[in-house]
Amino acid sequence: MRRPTPVPPTWEDVNHSDTRRIVRGPTQQASVLIISGLDPSGGAGLLADAHVVWQHGFHVAGTVTALTEQDSVMCSWMHPTEPSMVSNQIARLIDDFEIRGVKIGMLANREMAMAVARSIKRLAENRVPIVLDPVLKATRGIPLLEGNAVQALGPLLSLATVVTPNLDEMATLTADHLAEDPDTMRQQARRLKQFGPRAVLAKGGHLEGEIVDVLVDDEGDTAIRGQRIEGVTPHGTGCALSSEIACRLAFGAPLREAVIGACNRVRLRIAEARAVGHGRPFLGL
Repeated sequence: MRRPTPVPPTWEDVNHSDTRRIVRGPTQQASVLIISGLDPSGGAGLLADAHVVWQHGFHVAGTVTALTEQDSVMCSWMHPTEPSMVSNQIARLIDDFEIRGVKIGMLANREMAMAVARSIKRLAENRVPIVLDPVLKATRGIPLLEGNAVQALGPLLSLATVVTPNLDEMATLTADHLAEDPDTMRQQARRLKQFGPRAVLAKGGHLEGEIVDVLVDDEGDTAIRGQRIEGVTPHGTGCALSSEIACRLAFGAPLREAVIGACNRVRLRIAEARAVGHGRPFLGL
């Protein structure tokens, strides 16, 4: 995959000696904006998102919506940051950087979600792709979004290019039972799409048997199938997937191509997962 707006260094020999200096070119490097919580272990959240964005060659810009106390085993505490600080940071980054894509993860509460929605509205109006991972609860640990999820995330759903809920998140956002098959996933994704996002990717990693993710967009529905990889599910797969999609859209890839490519890439990273702490493994490179 090609890198965005590359900035190769130009070397100048100074006074014909061995001492060299880098002369910066005029090209501005494109950025992807991450809006998410901080997982100090680096397995998920902003640190993990930044790793994915860096791998794609974009500059990483980001703001922290919440601090957490967690490791590879579980998340036991969450403290939201100040919404006005987050919105001010986003405004300054938008004014300064060439933002090509946005990934939104953990938001902690409705006040934060509303502040983020107001801050990124002009990016959405300029057709900058926005990927929303509706993080509601730690896989092992505490809730990560306070209050009513639909009320909190409603304004962001209407701005999103792609929303990436897992089965639990889909059931909560559609006030329905937990899907147990791809047909139910498809129906729930269609209902969630009525809130305004361009596409919904319902993640089926928690289904039994073959993994099936269901993408619902303006062109219809498509099932993205993959072989289940044996072993413990790594930490941060949802974060990595949404960041992968954001980066591919930021390159200008068509939506379906971006989503399918991201799903395949994350499955490879799951196969290459490695132990870091005493809990779940972290995704491979």
